[in-house]
Amino acid sequence: MATIAETASEGVLTATRPAWILSRRDDLVWFQGSVVAGLALLAFFALAPRVDEASFGPWHPAVLAVLLWGILFDGTHVWATYARTYLAPDGASRAALPGRWSWAVLGVGPAIALLAASLFPFFQLAAYLWAYWHLVRQHYGFVMLYRRRAGESNRRGARVDSLLLWIGCLYPYLRFSLTEAYARSGLPVLVPVSMLASLRLVLDVAFGVALLAIVAVIMAGIVEPLRPGPKHLLLAIVIGFHLLVFGLLDHLLTILATLTIFHNLQYHRIVWQYERGLGRVPSGSLRRYLVLGLALGVAWYGTRVFGVAFFQDETVRNVLLGLGWGVAFHHYIVDGRVWRVRRSPVVARALDDGALAR
Repeated sequence: MATIAETASEGVLTATRPAWILSRRDDLVWFQGSVVAGLALLAFFALAPRVDEASFGPWHPAVLAVLLWGILFDGTHVWATYARTYLAPDGASRAALPGRWSWAVLGVGPAIALLAASLFPFFQLAAYLWAYWHLVRQHYGFVMLYRRRAGESNRRGARVDSLLLWIGCLYPYLRFSLTEAYARSGLPVLVPVSMLASLRLVLDVAFGVALLAIVAVIMAGIVEPLRPGPKHLLLAIVIGFHLLVFGLLDHLLTILATLTIFHNLQYHRIVWQYERGLGRVPSGSLRRYLVLGLALGVAWYGTRVFGVAFFQDETVRNVLLGLGWGVAFHHYIVDGRVWRVRRSPVVARALDDGALAR
């Protein structure tokens, strides 16, 4: 769903349609309200014993929580992608899938871990950056869907909304990269430690100025008339949630889980809606969908989290981490292609028909 935005930008619904993607109740529960799951996980991690390199082990409460999140939410949401594409009975849902080459990404991380161990921290940095870009793109897609539902076709207005989202989400990530917590993560530190405090101050001021300027433009209706709606609620929730998570947590693993559970629930609902628009349910039944998704979650996160926490050998850990990231990379590639209207025209029609079929 990384480019569900392109679904929205390719056509505008009539103004008689409601501004909600599904309905007021469903949107508030699944697209905005799913942040409650993130807040619950945030509260748990904030109160749980601190996790660091010394305490990182298979029975640490935070590690177990990440494992459960991976099995119950992240693994099942990746299965949702495959159920909606590779296992879909119609050719249109599979039309935009990448070639067999895409599966090669599963071996990139293990290969670097075994053949160029000194580069593995840079691989990890690239992986986290791709994961974060993918995550924010999901929210961007929902913002563009809301614009489409509201009949907002002004391209400059779409750019302003996009700018607000990206500035609001990139700021806390960049600020975290300038902290001691980031330095403890083992990822490459790209600026001198002596400059961190000064750079944080510059970033804070730049963010404050940029945020005020964009909000002023939106409030004044300079680019397009301001019509408060679910799009603005989503923007406020996403940006506020990202600021809160990076402000309270200091370990990348817990940050990743907390931010992503919000998206996991959104994604399940949009996939279900897509399948409904085509007159079916993912994997043929809810039970099969959940069982297969949980099986993928156990296989993926059993090694990605529990396996890494269990083994002490750095090479073995890195191989398992690299393999885990490979599964995520493949999901990012597939997800970034199959929601594009230009490559799969059935997407917009399925989502619209699914909403009308309620």
